[in-house]
Amino acid sequence: MVAVLTTAMYYAIEFARNGFDFLSLSKGGKFEDAHQPKVGQAVYPYTGRSGYECMPTVMSDERGPFGRNVPLVEIIKRSVTEAGFDTPLIATGGIGTFEEAEEILKRGQADIVGMARQALADPDWFVKVKLGRGAEVRRCTYTNYCEALDQAHRPVTCKLWDRVDLEEPGIATVDEGRRRLEPPEWKPD
Repeated sequence: MVAVLTTAMYYAIEFARNGFDFLSLSKGGKFEDAHQPKVGQAVYPYTGRSGYECMPTVMSDERGPFGRNVPLVEIIKRSVTEAGFDTPLIATGGIGTFEEAEEILKRGQADIVGMARQALADPDWFVKVKLGRGAEVRRCTYTNYCEALDQAHRPVTCKLWDRVDLEEPGIATVDEGRRRLEPPEWKPD
């Protein structure tokens, strides 16, 4: 782990030195430890241990799925800053609430927070939080339903909304109308 972290710090500093606008850090999803695919299927990098680290689920180990990458981002951010660069670093991976994101930023562990699975679960998350309506946020449950769809090379949706209001006129669907491609529209009162 130390050698990998040292290498990541080296490249982060070199990317910053060469003018990268930002560095978005994640871990895992390597082909080297991916499970052997079924005949006729492509290798999918998130099936091995590194993939688990990249996209852990609620059925996790004792560390749980939340913020697993943040300590590494913090170390790499510190090395970039100590090398004299102010390149923003983005932390990702299991960050699903405003409070988690805010704490990461307040502690200086990252400059920006990426929340892909939470944004898929509720694309209106940011608006709801800004309006003080956090109780209405549809929270990602980290089951990796979306990741399984991606692994099968199917359109990626979220289990929290893809089978809701399927009779709504004009919506785009897949799987013979069994899944919608966009969440129901949120209309604030």
